[in-house]
Amino acid sequence: MASIDPTFFLTFFLIVGGMILFLAILVAWAFWKPLLAIVPASPDAVRRDLAFRLRATGYTVDAAKAVLRIKIDSLSALKLHVRPRPQGTEIRYEVDATGLGWAIVLIFAAVGYLGVVAIAIGIAIHLTARQFARSRVAPLLAYPPLGTLPAPDVRSLLVEGLSEAQRLASEALEYEREARQTAIGLIVIGAIALWVLVFVTLGVYMPLPVPNPGLFAVLLAFAVSVAAGSAGSWVVYAKTSPRVKELEQDASFYRMVWTGEALGAPTPGGPRGGLELLLRAAERSYYWREIRRRRRLWHDPVAGLTMFVLAYGAIFLPFLAIVITVLSWEWRAFLVALGALFAAGGIRFVRSWTREVREQDEADRIDWEKRRAAIEAELWKILSG
Repeated sequence: MASIDPTFFLTFFLIVGGMILFLAILVAWAFWKPLLAIVPASPDAVRRDLAFRLRATGYTVDAAKAVLRIKIDSLSALKLHVRPRPQGTEIRYEVDATGLGWAIVLIFAAVGYLGVVAIAIGIAIHLTARQFARSRVAPLLAYPPLGTLPAPDVRSLLVEGLSEAQRLASEALEYEREARQTAIGLIVIGAIALWVLVFVTLGVYMPLPVPNPGLFAVLLAFAVSVAAGSAGSWVVYAKTSPRVKELEQDASFYRMVWTGEALGAPTPGGPRGGLELLLRAAERSYYWREIRRRRRLWHDPVAGLTMFVLAYGAIFLPFLAIVITVLSWEWRAFLVALGALFAAGGIRFVRSWTREVREQDEADRIDWEKRRAAIEAELWKILSG
């Protein structure tokens, strides 16, 4: 029996070992949800109170679903799971990453020998989120007792509403920027394909009668692809720049106003001025949500990767069953069935993902309608003396 070269195992580990180790860490990461506290209050009251306390300390909180999601920095995020238990409400935290963080980690993990880099970045994200949960979130859980909702006054309305306005405007800005980058990236890929097409056509199949047809084809293909790529990128940039600048102004403005309100700084125009700014945000919320709804897929690298893997399996496995003629019919049937399973999983995932997007948008819509009614009621009180 022939022995296997030890270098084979080393090469195999270098290629896929990092990826396999990263997947194992990712699974452990997903299931590890340490306990922060158990409080004697209803889950809804705890969720609303905790979201308010975090917003009042200057952090963006997505509270549209049962899980609170806090953005810590450009890479790290934290999820807080609030669940009912017989002795009260249980609060556990889960380490998460932002869209950019997931994109960087998944890109490195997809390149087998760079999986170790993905692990290092993942550990850094994990430590940041863990430290945030223990040093920033845990102190907010005790005093006053969690679940003691703030009085429904103007300040609580402003802190919560301005935080949500800043979050929606910032999310819309991120989605629009990424959509522009994706469009420019597709144009660059198209320009590269155009270079190959021109070079193969003029350099191989239809060489021109010039002294050096190969060099001429290379230069001409380069000129055509650069011109097409530059023109296309300029059109995309010019078309999207006004909207991006508008969203940058919205996000910057509401971040500044919200930060001032959270720090206790006086709002220009007093309570009435703050409520009028919040009413303007309520009117703009549909515009921000519409951008998020249309651009959401490009912003979710985990969902995009999952869809790609499922679609790839649904197409590639039946293709193997057709082209590999040496396989028995049992193996061909197995590959076709496995491809059908991938296709069914892809359809189910897309439906689940789109339903989640609709539910989040509907929750935000209802939330802003309630907030708008509360703003108008408070303004009426002020105007009526």
